[in-house]
Amino acid sequence: MSDYVEVAITSDSSDELWNCCVWDVRTGTHLLSYKGGGAPCHHTFSVINQQYFLAGNMVKPMLHVWPMNRHEPITTRFILPGRATAAAVSPDGNYCVVAVQEVIYVYLLLTGAMIATISSHYLSVTTLCFNDSGSHFVSAGQDGKVLVWSLSQVVRVFQRQISQAVYSFSDHALSVTDLYVGKGRMKALLCSVSLDRSCKIYDLTSGSMLLNITFQESLTSVTMNALESIVFVGTNEGPIYAFSITLPPRTKEYLVIKKQHQKNVFLGHKKQVTCISVSRDEELLLSGGADEQVIVWHIKSRQQLRVIPHKGIITTARFLLTPKAMFNQETKLNLSFQPFQKTVYPLEKIHDLTVDLIVQESTFSNLECRTTSFNNPAQSTSNLEEISKLKKEIQHLKMINKEIYEFCVKSIVR
Repeated sequence: MSDYVEVAITSDSSDELWNCCVWDVRTGTHLLSYKGGGAPCHHTFSVINQQYFLAGNMVKPMLHVWPMNRHEPITTRFILPGRATAAAVSPDGNYCVVAVQEVIYVYLLLTGAMIATISSHYLSVTTLCFNDSGSHFVSAGQDGKVLVWSLSQVVRVFQRQISQAVYSFSDHALSVTDLYVGKGRMKALLCSVSLDRSCKIYDLTSGSMLLNITFQESLTSVTMNALESIVFVGTNEGPIYAFSITLPPRTKEYLVIKKQHQKNVFLGHKKQVTCISVSRDEELLLSGGADEQVIVWHIKSRQQLRVIPHKGIITTARFLLTPKAMFNQETKLNLSFQPFQKTVYPLEKIHDLTVDLIVQESTFSNLECRTTSFNNPAQSTSNLEEISKLKKEIQHLKMINKEIYEFCVKSIVR
């Protein structure tokens, strides 16, 4: 199975055959399926450290996590205050943000601690996504607002005041249906689409709107190619538009008329386009719709290469670089999860938190990584002995650094 460089993962609302499914888009072959967790809700599917899949249940107030090389979800129950309307996991796999109606909950995945809650939307949150560094995440809702949050500000355990968004965009008149955050940390582009028929592109560096593209149909999904030069938007009627942001005219406001852009329209879906994704080589476009079909497109010719039928409305359709563990059931995945807490972790008990640290024990001959768990105040004898060894090692390293520094200074002075 090592020849699958990039696969497609899909899910639908039916929950008849499976919850999530992995496909080879070149042949349409079914590779893997994941069951036992209920139909995943739209805008809740996430990947955790290339080892696990996470998705919100469409009916029940809970999340499900599947190991990539297993068909059944893990037994840990992630109970939420209500049914998730959106969810996202940080790129490092440490934090999970979940929206339940208009409230956003921030969890620490490894401990299950609820770190913070955010209530800045006054209608349901429709989508959440992180930037590629995980330093910020973006929320959008039915109220038309797009908010950019600093994760470090939100999860500060000693702050008692309510966190303020880094940027607050209120340019949409109707519900925001999808978001896309590009590469480049806080120098990336942010795209949002809405039922008000507009696609807006923002610069996260300055917080300003760069381009406002208006279409003749309501928009439901958005993505960009790897170079972030072409925007692909799915509509409520079925067509998918491709718009180059590098070609003239370079005005801030632009109206896309369907008859004048026939060469940039993908026609195939009969109903709303719910999700779209572009392959890394920019050759293929993957789209899913309310017509219960996933279509693989050739971007340059706009031809349909393959149609993959499903049993319900498509809730997830995205390309994914094949993780090493996906097709190897013998691989042991090293992440552990705890059930989600029901309330925000109290500040007076913050000293009781258990934190897993990876301590690097450096020598000039080899490097070794060991994981040590520190639990305060009740520490076992083995932990105390381990701490004592680590302190001695730190002192030894400090002495070596001091000797190297003195040697360098003497060599320079001579």
